[in-house]
Amino acid sequence: MSPSVLPLQIHLPNLQTIQVMPHENLDEVISNDRRSRTQLTEFFRANSATPDGTGYTYAEFPEHYKWEGKEWKKRSNKTVVVGRLDFVTPAEGERYFLRLLLMHVHSPRSFDHLRNVDGYKCATFQEAALRLKLLEEDNAADLCLAEACEVQMPTAFRQLFSTILIFCQPSDPNSLWLKYYDALSEDFRHQFPGSDSKSRELTFRDFGLQHLNAFQDDEFRRTKDIIDALDAPIPHDCIDARNTLNQAHHEAFDSIIDHVLKGKPGAFFIDGPGGTGKTFLYNALYAEVCLMNKIVLPTATSGIAASNIPSGRTAHSRFKIPIDSDASLACDVPKQGSLACLIKETSLIIWDEASMARKENVESLDMLLRDLCDENVLFGGKLVVFGGDFRQVLPVLPRKTQREAVAASLVSSVLWPQFIRFNLTENVRAREDPYFSAFLLSLGNGELQTGENDLVQLPMQIVHPSEGTADPIAELTTIAFPEVDVRRSAPANFTTTAILTPLNEDVDDINATLIDKFPGESVMYRSFDTVLDDNNAIYPPEFIHTLCPGGMSPHKLVLKKNNPVLLLRNILPSSGLCNGTRMICKNFYPNLIECIITTGQHSGNHVLIPRIRLRPSTSSNYPFQF
Repeated sequence: MSPSVLPLQIHLPNLQTIQVMPHENLDEVISNDRRSRTQLTEFFRANSATPDGTGYTYAEFPEHYKWEGKEWKKRSNKTVVVGRLDFVTPAEGERYFLRLLLMHVHSPRSFDHLRNVDGYKCATFQEAALRLKLLEEDNAADLCLAEACEVQMPTAFRQLFSTILIFCQPSDPNSLWLKYYDALSEDFRHQFPGSDSKSRELTFRDFGLQHLNAFQDDEFRRTKDIIDALDAPIPHDCIDARNTLNQAHHEAFDSIIDHVLKGKPGAFFIDGPGGTGKTFLYNALYAEVCLMNKIVLPTATSGIAASNIPSGRTAHSRFKIPIDSDASLACDVPKQGSLACLIKETSLIIWDEASMARKENVESLDMLLRDLCDENVLFGGKLVVFGGDFRQVLPVLPRKTQREAVAASLVSSVLWPQFIRFNLTENVRAREDPYFSAFLLSLGNGELQTGENDLVQLPMQIVHPSEGTADPIAELTTIAFPEVDVRRSAPANFTTTAILTPLNEDVDDINATLIDKFPGESVMYRSFDTVLDDNNAIYPPEFIHTLCPGGMSPHKLVLKKNNPVLLLRNILPSSGLCNGTRMICKNFYPNLIECIITTGQHSGNHVLIPRIRLRPSTSSNYPFQF
């Protein structure tokens, strides 16, 4: 049964509608307090009746109170009622901002109370909404830089400045440069005292750079990208991995390294269930090739997998593969650009979790390499090592069948027959539990007996029963993270454990439960959601807030100090800020979050995460873009 919907009136102070009958005296009607009562004025009155108010927003109020005889009366029985505020467009000005406040502020006692923010009396509802961070401010980039200027060193501040220029697209970047020039160059001015006053009087012409052209600039970038790749650090555990490979690892390792030494092209696929040491093998290959002073480009389909390989990036980020599922789109890599030059100089490309990638993505890489290398052979004659486990996760295709997922995977590509395949079968991770290792292999191979809807009965020794448990999610989080209290648990503990679940709504519930367990006060960041097409302005903001496309954070992001977070976008990969980077929250500011990276070669670095503009993929299947 659908819930009842109660429309809720919105009006500015003393601008409510009053019905007057032809035979009534207008002055008497206006002076009658009861006739001027509205749902909104009585909502204020109900909150004023108790010291702490009712604790509800205007939209939540009808769930607990009913509108009867010009009064709100507390419900005696539980009835599902949804309050729906009158739709107001932004063109209506203050009435729109009043609606925005009523959607978020709990227990307001009056219009004046709504305009009071942290003891400051705002002149307008718009100002109050801005102070509550319910609206995106025109000077958000300036405010973000002002906050960072007080707490961060120049290097991190410069990285933040470049991030804002790229992702936030400020309307006047030159004014930001002039305003924060001193903070951006503080370390240089300290290192070279007296140089600042001289440099401000000079121009490019004084340095003989008036003829600097795009070609020279691009040459510099190409050289820098190659030098950075050659100078990439090689972790000791990757170097040590070369000496502890098992027989199956060695067969693949020796064959691939032989191709590197002889400059032979080839496409390899390392197949193995989870725990057989695929990542271990990639790391050994990375170290061996880097020690030859050759370039390796490690990538993965997912950000989490990419973070397990030194200098790892998502394949979409590294090769500019289109995110949207349009197979006709080519990789956006200019043939004469710096990335193209880096790829051409690369001796080995690694792509982990290729089993999750759509075949069109791999075919896009093939077309890119053929074009860049001017070789119409497989992957342009480059040596490429793919890996993954088709038993685990195939390409994620919303509302598609298993057969369609298989058809979209790499095994269905015209390139697949040309791959050299190696199989890893020994589960190194579960070596002390051979029964569990055999079970995983049988499960992946489809050898277990299945019931209705292809359900598989799990062995009871790996199942934690939830019968009789008041809160199964709370119990699960306690098992996975027994020491969430940061006073007893090091941040590194949060980067070696994870809870996996196939549904996003379960992810939200689990995250909320874990954050509640962290000590300290929580901080909430709200997104500013806007429909891009004015023709679709009929959708109210609260509806857009309920939408959470894949790869996007929720509208209300609740965080606490020292809780782990996962970056969902490639912001500054060269500094470790890429999709899948794990971090720990350290400090919160109105427009900025300070974090510490906990994985990869940049582990321990302090980074600044500003608000950036995000747009869902066109494959999100929404009737509008926002």
